[in-house]
Amino acid sequence: MDKSNARVYKAKAPLSVWLGALAIGGIVLVFILLAVWQMSSGITEAKMTGTVVAKEFKPMSEPEQQITLHKAGEVRVDQVAGEYIITVEVLQKDRSKKSYTVWLNDKVRYDAVKVGDNFDVGPYLVR
Repeated sequence: MDKSNARVYKAKAPLSVWLGALAIGGIVLVFILLAVWQMSSGITEAKMTGTVVAKEFKPMSEPEQQITLHKAGEVRVDQVAGEYIITVEVLQKDRSKKSYTVWLNDKVRYDAVKVGDNFDVGPYLVR
């Protein structure tokens, strides 16, 4: 076979195929951007800071062991003497106040919070 007479055929895509592919790609990109924006708005709304109005400690008859799994795969075992509960009032968009009950994991965090302090309820509700 003589290579000088060999022809190479290159298929050419019509302009409508190129425009269709660009349109579909643009729609997919817009959809992804809207999805990311929509997901982040939920986290923004979850960030609610209010005022601590009450603290309550409910002791248990016997301390119990609490096993906690952390993100890095770390396992921690703590002795828990009871439930550490705070009540936080958050001002809503309509200017009304809503009370949230937050259970804290440890005594150190519970002791650090005082009645009248500002407290961000959002991370506890999002978990």
